Amino acid sequence: METFTTANLKITTARITSANRICYVLYPLDCLGQWVDEAARRFGVSIAVITGMDWDNDLTPWKAKGEPRGSADFEWNARKFLLTLTSEVIPAIERRLNISSTAERTLTGVSLSGLFALWQWMVCDTFRNAISLSGSFWYEGFVEWLKSQPAPSKTGKIYFLLGNLEAKTKVKVFQSVQTDTIEIYEYLKANGINDCFELVPGNHYQYGIERLNRAFAWMFAEAPD
Repeated sequence: METFTTANLKITTARITSANRICYVLYPLDCLGQWVDEAARRFGVSIAVITGMDWDNDLTPWKAKGEPRGSADFEWNARKFLLTLTSEVIPAIERRLNISSTAERTLTGVSLSGLFALWQWMVCDTFRNAISLSGSFWYEGFVEWLKSQPAPSKTGKIYFLLGNLEAKTKVKVFQSVQTDTIEIYEYLKANGINDCFELVPGNHYQYGIERLNRAFAWMFAEAPD
């Protein structure tokens, strides 16, 4: 396991030399620690966890009212952040890890970075696969935007996971998250995308490591615990 900084972001990596695939994880907190090394070995995939982005602004694709009420409005820096990832961060990481430019890439996100993971998959081909854990699909206009786009013709896979208590939040705008996630999942599946949706116990913040492991198990072909 190695930790370094590039483009003002903290990167924690673990490399699996026998696998020509890498999973990037956009995480809100620098708390995954030893999981990175353990998961790389368990699932046979190199991993790079990225923290330190401007969570509310770097991950949002267009300007929208801040939520919950009273929060600052979301800015629309996602395109700029995606450019930073593809032109600076990913090349720096893959040079450092000596990973081939032909490696299969997966992007994992949680909450707003789960929204970002799916948004970038729709507009960019850098990542073959996407994992969205508790993706913020309640975001203003997102479901409508996604369904207005040409149906993607991609061979990659998408995994969605949501806690069964997330739609029961007291924040009204967040209450649509389960129906929004299911609508997106069903739309993509109907258009030939290999995707999976799992509703698991807990609220938005619970069982972070267990949910990552479950997502990796589906994406990288190991049965969940």
